[in-house]
Amino acid sequence: MLAGGAKSRRFAWILVAGTLWLNLLFFIRFLEGIKRGYPDFTVFYTAATILREGRGHQLYNNQVQYEVQEPFAGHIAFRRGPLPYIHPPFEAPIFVPLTLLSYPQAFVVWDLLNVVALFGVALLLRRSVGALRLIPPWQFAFGSMAFFPVFACLLEGQDSILMLLLCTLAFNALEKQADLLGGCWLALAAFKFQFIVPIVLLLVIWKRRRVALGFGAVAILLAFASGGLVGARALLHYPGYLLQIVRAPSLGAVPSELLPNLHGLALGWRPFSGVFGTALAVLSSVMLFLFAARTGRASAQPGKLELQFSLAVVVAGLIGWQTNSHDLSLLVLPLVLITDYSLRAMPQAPAMKRALLLPVLPLLISPLWMVLWLVIGKVNLMAIPLMWWTWKIGKELSLDPGNPACAVS
Repeated sequence: MLAGGAKSRRFAWILVAGTLWLNLLFFIRFLEGIKRGYPDFTVFYTAATILREGRGHQLYNNQVQYEVQEPFAGHIAFRRGPLPYIHPPFEAPIFVPLTLLSYPQAFVVWDLLNVVALFGVALLLRRSVGALRLIPPWQFAFGSMAFFPVFACLLEGQDSILMLLLCTLAFNALEKQADLLGGCWLALAAFKFQFIVPIVLLLVIWKRRRVALGFGAVAILLAFASGGLVGARALLHYPGYLLQIVRAPSLGAVPSELLPNLHGLALGWRPFSGVFGTALAVLSSVMLFLFAARTGRASAQPGKLELQFSLAVVVAGLIGWQTNSHDLSLLVLPLVLITDYSLRAMPQAPAMKRALLLPVLPLLISPLWMVLWLVIGKVNLMAIPLMWWTWKIGKELSLDPGNPACAVS
């Protein structure tokens, strides 16, 4: 049995090494694009530069953003305007020190910080996830980089790994029944509020109301900080600016067929790209949220936090209106939690516990992501295994009376 386990681990690491090599080759081919300002990191570097120059009140001015981007990204032929910064103002100061470096240097430093953050996630999860105590943090970090959304985050210089780190801190706090602190960590991750707000709402519905207190207190502070950075007028202009950008692909919105969520799955097909597709996306998102709310509340016990938090994260990724591939870096958390839950429960119901992880297998195949992204342009198909996984987690929650060992098929 031990020999079989060692053989499986060896095979898994061969797959991870192969995927990492493939990702590295892709990264190297994209190096010239990075130097020319193609990645999403451009928006953070732009926003931080505007703040450093004392023009915070112009943060959401497209003309100002374009002028700032001109020296390092203005020679991209297909970009007729700026790559717009659409996150809340309070995130931009994080990147201000990086603007003291050239754009390529800042990109490298930011990616290195993201790798450090992956090590941080590993160290934090080791405190509450038994399975990770057998894996060195460096192995976890490299294994995570084989997961395409994490690789996409590094390729684009995005901030999704930072969101993953903050959500990991929130999970650890919830695990210790420190719900107020958990809410505070989630508020700090609200620079991607389309994912964090559904997670908070679900936790509150699942009888963890102190999460809302911590989230609300920090969110108010962040709102005041944002007002101080850009001024009240720019802050009030922000919601309208955000809606304008996400509705117009020419201004930087990602095409629906490249969104691995319900929005992309419903609108990413030509016959459904109008009002019907929008209505279908909204209706399916509401139904999925209600499914998660009802399932989690009916089994709201501290012993089920792994399943509940995993369900909240997966549902948030599916119903977020603008979910990009790199945003699914957050799935590292439920992948770890569900794997740990399955390993603990395996002796009692091995088939059922393996079935919990079966839906995510397509998400772990990096070449499949690349084909869907670069060849056929249908990344929205990744929403299908995510919906299947949501159903399996919800089913496990409804069957499990509180102890994983008691679950039966």
